[in-house]
Amino acid sequence: MNTFIITTLLTASMFLHNESAKLNAEVKQAIERSVENPQFSLPLEPNEKGLVRMQLKVDGNGKIQILDSNFSHAELNNLVAHQIASIQVDKEAANEVFYYEFRFEKH
Repeated sequence: MNTFIITTLLTASMFLHNESAKLNAEVKQAIERSVENPQFSLPLEPNEKGLVRMQLKVDGNGKIQILDSNFSHAELNNLVAHQIASIQVDKEAANEVFYYEFRFEKH
């Protein structure tokens, strides 16, 4: 059984503009839905924990680009990156930068 916790840190602009807050929430939901995919199989041993931290940016086409990544397991980072590459969001969120921390644990 796979268990994971997603800790999300969004840019401060979320608190400054109502429209931006709505777009940030939509991007956050899209990322969480993608990574929570039941087909997502963790490359961890039982009771092992993993961490992936990413700096993400929405491009002009509504695709999420990975600007930077720190991780505990390369395979776990690759799986998260693959999931994120498939996400399409509203183009209005272009140039927004997001910071995500994904914590995983396999039971």
